[in-house]
Amino acid sequence: MGAATTMKKPTEAIDARITEGLDTDYDLYKVIDKRPGYSIYELAKLMGWSSGKVYGSVQRLEKEGLVHTEKDIRGGRSILKVQTADWSEFFTKEELEEFDNLEF
Repeated sequence: MGAATTMKKPTEAIDARITEGLDTDYDLYKVIDKRPGYSIYELAKLMGWSSGKVYGSVQRLEKEGLVHTEKDIRGGRSILKVQTADWSEFFTKEELEEFDNLEF
């Protein structure tokens, strides 16, 4: 019975994985920002992660609108290139015009 009392509840374990995922997502985002256009494989090799881990992280970042993926062909193989979203994508047309009209 002692082992059962020390086990985490399923929701605690899920919350812990989500928290860890957010940290790894941010680490990957910083790398993508410095190396736009790298493939999932190239990012995995660079980070020392599996391609599956990188792909999952990229999917979460894409869902948040922080990165974009694009299919491409390299060396006769299909790859998924990843790059960060342009900062202007987070603003409306009106907000961008207002920013352009600011005087410094």
